Amino acid sequence: MSVPPLSRTRPFNHWITSLLPLLILFVGLTITGCGKGGPSLVNVSGSINVDGKPAEGAAMIFFPNDASMTLIPSAQADASGKFTIITDGKNGIPTGSYDVTVTWPDPSVKPTESQRMQGLAEPGPDLLAGKYGKKGASGLKVDISAASKDLPAFDLKTK
Repeated sequence: MSVPPLSRTRPFNHWITSLLPLLILFVGLTITGCGKGGPSLVNVSGSINVDGKPAEGAAMIFFPNDASMTLIPSAQADASGKFTIITDGKNGIPTGSYDVTVTWPDPSVKPTESQRMQGLAEPGPDLLAGKYGKKGASGLKVDISAASKDLPAFDLKTK
């Protein structure tokens, strides 16, 4: 009786299946990291007004001037115009210099229930007409240091 070719690979297959869980664990830890990782974040808040009134719903994006930083912090103003910056789902922003963009979707434009359920809900038109919405052209800049806590108010104009 001859031995089927599969039996020659059995020790190799057994070796692979024994080490597979360790290989998966190693790859997972390599991809996600083992600890906190990433840059340390500074908790920073501020406020934004347009024509002297709180800009509820205004969306802000903080583009780092350091090209090596891949995280893009953002914020959204509440009803009083106050915001807290978040980065990668966590409160805070890495230290550094940033160009800031702002868009202010018209809150009176509400998506229908059907649009929301289909994932087609889009924000209303920008009440700032794109004036502060282009990176590098908005004229808005901030420098964040470890001592930063509250930014000076962003006082924007529609005209």
